[in-house]
Amino acid sequence: MDVIRIDERGGLYLSPDIDDWSAIQSHSISAVIDLDGDLDPGVPTTPGGLLYVYFPFNDETLPDLEKLHAVAAMGAELVGTGQRVLCHCLLGFNRSALVAGLILVHLGMSGREAVQLLRDRRPGALYNEVFAAYLESLPGRGHLVHADQVPHAIRMEGKPEEA
Repeated sequence: MDVIRIDERGGLYLSPDIDDWSAIQSHSISAVIDLDGDLDPGVPTTPGGLLYVYFPFNDETLPDLEKLHAVAAMGAELVGTGQRVLCHCLLGFNRSALVAGLILVHLGMSGREAVQLLRDRRPGALYNEVFAAYLESLPGRGHLVHADQVPHAIRMEGKPEEA
């Protein structure tokens, strides 16, 4: 199982489906954002240990943007305080990269920069053009932002909003 470090500090990671929890532990990952359709088998259950967030959605369209940004804001808060966060979906290319990209945006990177970084670190990432276009439409803020502060250029169905 590949665990790909996204940022230079080693706070944000991406992976496909988790089939080996020792790989997660070897990277000292403290939070997993699971975007796949099934709960991961063998999730560690030690109290106060791993934070496991389950937010499944499909690859076809953007999910509920309020929930999506809430998850990303939480991920950014964790990364910003020195925690190590892993975003994962079945293959580790689209859903996980979308959430990782939003975490980077919430940390201040522009969406365009986030897409480029994700594609550099995970070749083939964000081949879903709806997800990539959404991220690329987001400006960098230089600080944590919340969903109501980010202009949403694309509705949940993946179509541009009408003026």
